[in-house]
Amino acid sequence: MQMPKYRRSTRPLKLRHTSSNPHWAVVLSALVFGSYALVQLHQLFFQSNGTGGPGWATGQPQTQWNSRLGNQPLPELRALALEVVNRDRQVNGLPPLVEDPLLSQVAQRHAEDMLARQFYDHVNPDGQDPSDRFMAAGGQVGAGENIMQQKGGMPVALSFGLVEEYQKGWMYSPGHRENLLTADYTSFGYGIVASRTGTEIYAVQMFSFPAQ
Repeated sequence: MQMPKYRRSTRPLKLRHTSSNPHWAVVLSALVFGSYALVQLHQLFFQSNGTGGPGWATGQPQTQWNSRLGNQPLPELRALALEVVNRDRQVNGLPPLVEDPLLSQVAQRHAEDMLARQFYDHVNPDGQDPSDRFMAAGGQVGAGENIMQQKGGMPVALSFGLVEEYQKGWMYSPGHRENLLTADYTSFGYGIVASRTGTEIYAVQMFSFPAQ
C-alpha cells in the first residue's frame, strides 16, 4: 500500500541588509543561525509527543534528554525506530511488529538511492514501488512504506532525537499514521542516511504482512 509522502524541509534563513558595515552582517548572521540552533536543541532536549488526536494516541519519548544528540550507529537507530513504532502501536491497542532484516535492507537501499539519485518518492526512477523492491529482494508479500526528507538548513546528526522527531511527524500525518497503525502488518524495516554535510537526510519505514 503506497501512502502519501510526508515532506519536511528546513531551509536556511536568508538575511538581506543594506548596511555597508560588514560587522553588523556578521552579528546578525550569528544571531540568526544561533537562534536556529537553539530551536533545534530545544526540540531535541525537550521533546514532547503530545497526546495524539481524536481516536488515536501517541506515546512518550523513549530516550533520555542527555542521549538525544550526536551520531549513532545504524543498528541502534534501527532498534529505537522499532521501539517507538511499537510504543505507538501499543498505546492504540495493536500488537507489536518485529524487525525483518530483509525489510530493513530494502528500506536502507531506498533511503540511499533517494540521496544518490536525488529524488523523493515511493516509486524509484526505475518504476519500482515498495512492494516491487521488497519482492525483488526476496520478499514473498507486498509492503507499505513511509518516507521522510529533511533538506537544507544546518547540519543534523543521525541521532536518537531525530528518530523520535521523525516518528512524531509520521504519527501526526493521517496517511502515514494509517500505515503505522495497520493491524494486519506484522514486520518492520527501517533505513536512514545523511549526506556528507549532514544537510540532507532520508528516512524510510517499511511494513509487511506474514509470509504466505
